[in-house]
Amino acid sequence: MEHEIFSVFLGVVFIVLAYLVNVKKMVSILRGYNQQRIRYKQKFIDLVSPFYLISGTILILVPFIFSSEWSIVAMQLVIMANLILLIYVNVKMVDK
Repeated sequence: MEHEIFSVFLGVVFIVLAYLVNVKKMVSILRGYNQQRIRYKQKFIDLVSPFYLISGTILILVPFIFSSEWSIVAMQLVIMANLILLIYVNVKMVDK
């Protein structure tokens, strides 16, 4: 039961984060990204915002559609995808 609650909570946090980054342009709340070295901030926002929106929606829906084990799997996959996105942005989208 705790995993489902945490999954929904994390999903809501991701959706709020997507809103703040895309609509309010609050890129500074994202940690792990070197904001000063990113070449195209709008391109960065267009990449990161949909990722957090889709991830948050998945994390909210999985506990209601599948069993509790899938909540754990969904959280692990979203965290791994977030790590891949972090590496991609820091390698491809920053000035050297």
